[in-house]
Amino acid sequence: MNTLMKQKSNTLKIAAAYIGTIVGAGFATGQEVFQFFTSYGIQGIWGIILSAGLFYFFGYMILPLF
Repeated sequence: MNTLMKQKSNTLKIAAAYIGTIVGAGFATGQEVFQFFTSYGIQGIWGIILSAGLFYFFGYMILPLF
């Protein structure tokens, strides 16, 4: 297996572990998130965007630790 394929494989493993930990650890199902945030109207949409941005940011900050 060449280096690029190994690197892609490791990247997918880390991404799957991160997503599994965040979503699988009980953050919420997509339906629960949708129902909660949309009950607040347009402010809820901004809440979804903020939450997604924070998950991205903190994931990006943690990734170099691996």
